[in-house]
Amino acid sequence: MKSFALRSDRVSLAVTETGGHLSDVAFTLQDGRRVTPMHVAPWADEELPADTPPIIRVLRGDFFCAPFGASDLIPDMPFVHGLPAGGTWRATEEAAGNIGMKLDGTVMGATVTKHVELRSGETIVYQRHTMTGGSGRISIGHHAMLRAEHELQLAFSPWTLALTTPEPDETPPQGRSLLLNNQTIADLHRAERMDGGTVDLTRFPSPEGFEAIWMVVADRSPSFAWTAAACAEEGWVWFGLKNPRILPQTLLWFSNGGRDYAPWNGRHRKAIGVEEICGYFHLGHAASIADNPVAAWGSPTAVRLTPDVPTVVSYMFGLAAVSRDFGAVRDIVGASGGVTLIDGEGREAFVACDLGFIAG
Repeated sequence: MKSFALRSDRVSLAVTETGGHLSDVAFTLQDGRRVTPMHVAPWADEELPADTPPIIRVLRGDFFCAPFGASDLIPDMPFVHGLPAGGTWRATEEAAGNIGMKLDGTVMGATVTKHVELRSGETIVYQRHTMTGGSGRISIGHHAMLRAEHELQLAFSPWTLALTTPEPDETPPQGRSLLLNNQTIADLHRAERMDGGTVDLTRFPSPEGFEAIWMVVADRSPSFAWTAAACAEEGWVWFGLKNPRILPQTLLWFSNGGRDYAPWNGRHRKAIGVEEICGYFHLGHAASIADNPVAAWGSPTAVRLTPDVPTVVSYMFGLAAVSRDFGAVRDIVGASGGVTLIDGEGREAFVACDLGFIAG
């Protein structure tokens, strides 16, 4: 698979030509440890049937989606998450620590460009996608995925609503859903299961043999919003930063062996999608521009493309080294030259970065 390599003193990765997925993302922490927290599908090196969609063949790391979910309003789009997630990206600018790319083809008449950047001394990956021209409303999102070899403690910036999908995510015999569908979740520690009982959604891996898709709707008033996954056993926290007025929802995909059809075959396990979106779940273009409960709540589920004003989507994620007694993140606050992560006991971890990158 053709890809383009990027490297700084603290981060290395590659961007695939097909789908623009971030691959082989590795962070070098201040104590010298090399951490590779991003997920790669278990069939990455296998021969798959010729009709397998390119997004499934490549599935790894993080990638940009337009539309986010089913491409049900764009003619001749045979795979989910739109052309950016499965089409061909051409490099337009290359340097050791950054790359500019352009997508072959257009999305609703818009050209799409990608900028990925690494900076010296930082454990941060910066991404910016620009949709120029075009017209109409469309769902968008980033599809970051982590692999949980050890328990992850999940946390979110202030949110106003948490809910599950209107219909089951998977149904027997093809698969199994963990969460009761169509529920509003008041307490993330006690979400209702499809088969009875409750489950703590702030901890992953989730129970084996199930899939779960749920959503947190961000408070859009802060200058930035965040999502964090703390791995105490390995001494790090992965976190994502976004502008909540552009990407107002976080979709969580808990994938732990709940899909039995090819190429999943029950083996896609310990993978968690932490997906920053403007959309109505993964349910696609039509559902996201239609009336839906999230839009009715006051959280936009689509952006509007216009011929004269580019749509700019900036997003950054990174890794913080923490002590092994560092707990779930309670807050991420801006600091001089970066951000400070704070856990429930007041422990702090500073990460150098440029918060201005996601301003807008």
